[in-house]
Amino acid sequence: MQVMCGMRVLVIGREPSLFDENSEAFKRIREYAGLFDELHIVSGEEKKQEPKRYGNLYIWPAYSSFAVVRMFSVLRLGIAKARKHHIRIIDAQDVGEWGLLAWLVSVRTGIPFRAQIHTDIFSPRYRKASWKERFRYGIAEFLIPRADCIRVVSERIKKSIETRNKKPEARITVLPIFTDVSEFLRVSPNQNAQRFNMVAAGRFIDREKNFSMLIRMMADLVKACPNVHLTIFGDGPDRNYYHKIISSNDLGKYVKIKPWTDRAGIINFFSSCDAYLLSSNYEGWGRVVIEAMASGLPVIMTDVGLAGEVVKNGVNGIVVPVDDLNAMSDAVQDIYNNKEKLVRMAKAGRETARITALMSKENYLSLYKQSLENCLH
Repeated sequence: MQVMCGMRVLVIGREPSLFDENSEAFKRIREYAGLFDELHIVSGEEKKQEPKRYGNLYIWPAYSSFAVVRMFSVLRLGIAKARKHHIRIIDAQDVGEWGLLAWLVSVRTGIPFRAQIHTDIFSPRYRKASWKERFRYGIAEFLIPRADCIRVVSERIKKSIETRNKKPEARITVLPIFTDVSEFLRVSPNQNAQRFNMVAAGRFIDREKNFSMLIRMMADLVKACPNVHLTIFGDGPDRNYYHKIISSNDLGKYVKIKPWTDRAGIINFFSSCDAYLLSSNYEGWGRVVIEAMASGLPVIMTDVGLAGEVVKNGVNGIVVPVDDLNAMSDAVQDIYNNKEKLVRMAKAGRETARITALMSKENYLSLYKQSLENCLH
């Protein structure tokens, strides 16, 4: 991969796992750093950290236990590093508060600003989720027209930006999250005919992932399909809420909540499953969906993220309306009672994932580099 000569990038955001050299985030950033002369990251941290340098990668923590003070620290540090290191592009990991800080650094230094959008912020359900999402939605409305270029993870997000903000198409790059499915493609289909195992995974934040709908669905579904079981992997503030729903509906035998596991654990678990469910109210992309498809699992998902772009209803998966418990239940019963359809969906989904896997990491990084180059033309 050819390094962008004279290219020094400053990223504004918050990613505590960057200080863990074994984390996926750190490994990903090290790969990105290989594209540039220098990659600087100013990260707002609640816990005190020391600055780190790994070759041409610099990680600068802006620490404070108080959110407002931390924001000002990020802004001050970002401006200082941008000027000292002759940064050419300011990059933001979102168009919320970190994006606003990145834009302010850009304004103070005159350096081009790229915004990255990983969430479908223009989904009506996003801004209704809480006051934080409404606040971030308002920031996004302000920032997007002012960005020199934008990277989004799906065509869905791109269309929503063009519809609402009329941002020139040349300034928007669609670049999904890279997904290495090679190990998932080696998973053998489940041979256990005694149970119909379904799986879902994600952060336990119900206003976004809506796992409570899946649990409530199971209350009636087990009456029609008594050997159906659901396991939900993840962690987050709504874990106890999910346990309460399971307990109040006497579903302990049928629904399990498990902590997030590593990649090998997920691959192993997928081999014992029959279907993957995604119940989100909004998504940016949905990488785990592609991993499930690669494992040979038929996917039933709400109309969010990569639905329509990768998962096409009735072709390689089933897409149902958002927050429609009955539609989700009907779709599960459809493949539960129709083995031929289940196998056909699984086969088509796996082929879709196989085609997706044709993009190498090197090609992906090349596209990532190009998305930044767009800011300089």
